[in-house]
Amino acid sequence: MELTGKERELKPSEIISTRSDTRGVITYVNSAFTAVSGYSREEALGKPHIIIRHPDMPRAVYFLMWQALKSGEEFFGVTKNRCKNGDHYWACGSFQPDKENGELIGYRSTRQGLIGVGKNALKREFDRLYREVREVELAQPRPQQIEAGLEALTRLLKKRGHAGYEDYARRAL
Repeated sequence: MELTGKERELKPSEIISTRSDTRGVITYVNSAFTAVSGYSREEALGKPHIIIRHPDMPRAVYFLMWQALKSGEEFFGVTKNRCKNGDHYWACGSFQPDKENGELIGYRSTRQGLIGVGKNALKREFDRLYREVREVELAQPRPQQIEAGLEALTRLLKKRGHAGYEDYARRAL
């Protein structure tokens, strides 16, 4: 899919909510998701959540998310997502395991746009960080990309004075 480079900025009232099964296949989307992403409910349901993954996002960030979720923990992150038409949008969100009667049935996420007077600077900062990590990842053969990305992410965040990714991502609130 062609990327437009055009940002679709989320309105404060647009709170995206999705659910997926344990394999990451979408089982629920709310109206904010369809309005922002451009995918209809019918187009999204049954598809892997990766349909909104923007290629600028480092594999290492998704690795951290899945590591937390599979350990039964919540994950907080900032993502640059791709719309159906090739536009993109920035969101910060919470990703959690979804359990029923104590058994994992999937995952849920709630995301909103970056807010506040510094949101544009924050987007540029995350874009720069993600670009640096992604460059390191792409310089490696695919099997080594995540490990190289994690090392780069840790090093770059430490250089910026942050203990880890979620500490850094929470600044987007």
